[in-house]
Amino acid sequence: RNLEALAPLLCEKYIERCMFCTDDKHPNDLLEKGHIDYIVKKAISLGANPIMAVKAAGYTAARYFLLNNRGAIAPGYLADFVVIDNWENFEIEMVYKKGKLMYDGVLRDFDTPEIDPYLVNRAHDTFHLPVLSPADFANTRLRGVIGMVPGQIITQDAGYAAGVDVSKDILKMAVVERHKNTRHIGIGYLKGYGLKSGAVATSVAHDSHNIICVGTNDEDMAFAVNRIARNRGGIVVVENGQVLAELPLEIAGIISGKPLREVNTLLEDAKKAAHTLGVGTDIDPFMTLSFMSLPVIPTLRLTTRGVVDVNTQQYV
Repeated sequence: RNLEALAPLLCEKYIERCMFCTDDKHPNDLLEKGHIDYIVKKAISLGANPIMAVKAAGYTAARYFLLNNRGAIAPGYLADFVVIDNWENFEIEMVYKKGKLMYDGVLRDFDTPEIDPYLVNRAHDTFHLPVLSPADFANTRLRGVIGMVPGQIITQDAGYAAGVDVSKDILKMAVVERHKNTRHIGIGYLKGYGLKSGAVATSVAHDSHNIICVGTNDEDMAFAVNRIARNRGGIVVVENGQVLAELPLEIAGIISGKPLREVNTLLEDAKKAAHTLGVGTDIDPFMTLSFMSLPVIPTLRLTTRGVVDVNTQQYV
């Protein structure tokens, strides 16, 4: 997302140290724009040499990950390559995989890789926590308030609160440990999210991917967390004990086995439901929430043990 600032590095002097990657791509990004191909297009539009852009997309990335038989067309390399129309549009016309044509406007059938049944079962059984009640989210003392910064994933210290105050946009937030049944639940408060009713929860919560939930009342928060656990992961928006929208992510609590377009529809419906409950339309309800538990980005974050000041490494 910050390619404009980095594009000047795509030159002969630095190209061997550059590769393209993406982070936090939503399904609609993939459907409407693309993936690495989109970055190549954008780099070229910013004035990068097309050869340098393609090299960063394929060759240097393969070298970095020691995929030494990929990233170029030469003897001894796998014949993985694409055919494009021209440098200006960079529309992919054909895709070859190990020398076989896989796409030319129509995607060819391909075998699904076999996965060890043990790994399949393990990946679908990652929620180990008890059924929670509203009492598990009760709070009787002052706790840190994490202040959101518009358009940023950094946060600021917004003081302390002892309870929810929707009029001041102070909401209760909880991070529930879900891997080892430790029963650890960190409680804090969030300012700037905008929720007016109900609760929002997700098991996409960097980096440990516990369940993170924000809400206006303990009942809906307990309901939302229990729903996530029941679905073996995902995203849910609830109000008055009713599910308004949800996206199950049943593989390790962070991945869906459904087709991309179906996942996109469920995710967009969940976004709309969260915005209906008051979350600011300029906020991505779930991506924003997922970063609130990442305890390496200043200033305050919420862990399973409470609100932590990242700069001082102290609980507040």
